[in-house]
Amino acid sequence: MSALSCSTVAESLVLSSTLSELAECYLAHAVRVRGVLKTSAEAERPYLRRFFDWFGPEERPERVMAAITPDSIMKGLEGYATEHGHGSRRCMQKTVRLFLRFAYLAGYLKADFSALSPSVHTPRMGKLARAIPPDGIDRLVAEIVGDTPVDLRDRAILCLLSTYGVRGVQLRRLRLEDVDWAGSLIHFPAAKGGRAVEQHLTDTAGNRLADYLSRGRPVCGHPEVFLTTREPFGPILHPRALSRILRNRMEKVGVVLPEGVRYGSHGFRHAFAVRLCGRVPFKDLVDMLGHRDPSTSLIYGKSDVATLVLAALPWPGGAA
Repeated sequence: MSALSCSTVAESLVLSSTLSELAECYLAHAVRVRGVLKTSAEAERPYLRRFFDWFGPEERPERVMAAITPDSIMKGLEGYATEHGHGSRRCMQKTVRLFLRFAYLAGYLKADFSALSPSVHTPRMGKLARAIPPDGIDRLVAEIVGDTPVDLRDRAILCLLSTYGVRGVQLRRLRLEDVDWAGSLIHFPAAKGGRAVEQHLTDTAGNRLADYLSRGRPVCGHPEVFLTTREPFGPILHPRALSRILRNRMEKVGVVLPEGVRYGSHGFRHAFAVRLCGRVPFKDLVDMLGHRDPSTSLIYGKSDVATLVLAALPWPGGAA
């Protein structure tokens, strides 16, 4: 950041009287100066709150800033790393780094401590994709047999996730106009910088959707397909709400998830990709997943163990 922009940031911000006000200033700065989306900035809020909590229940920014030292930062990060996983550590250290930089430019801190919160390295191909077992998905879909609005909605949700492998946000943003009944097509909007996905509307998926829309979906003005089942009716806005729906269904059926698989939509996405990898052309798989960069889909190639065995070269000096 240039000297001019640094001085502009400092001059444009008024010192906050509470940590809540400080958090709002930081998030507004993220949108206005860093140029991130408002939703992305909001995702940093819980991590910022946890960072403040390291220094106790104090709500006065000047007291918290006085407690921020290299030792307290390192101690907080080390403690957080012992209690949270890789993804949470990555988000936490990113938020701490950006906030410390902001606090220095805004005049809250006399030194820039942002370098003390480094990025958490994630090997691009370092892990196998974790997926919900196929028999678990079959049980989930088969055991929802009721005709209540909740049953009709959840059955359609599970069917679309398992059939098309889309992200949860794409399912939550699916609109009524995205279903082309005459052309037997379904269009999922782009998400996370990827591409939109258009797929053939299968008979099963079409029937599940039709059942929900005709007998379970509340009558209201919202364009989203999937809505809450309690008044005031509205779209499923937060990913945690969708994860809660999926978790409740899995716990009712007794589906045991493999280690590393969470109660969310991504387990269905991974299961979809693993199922098709090696069975459809790789370019088709990339398109179905909505990836712009084909290398993003390469991780699923590691799950095709049978084909990988054929590609392995004999070990020099080993048995023929």
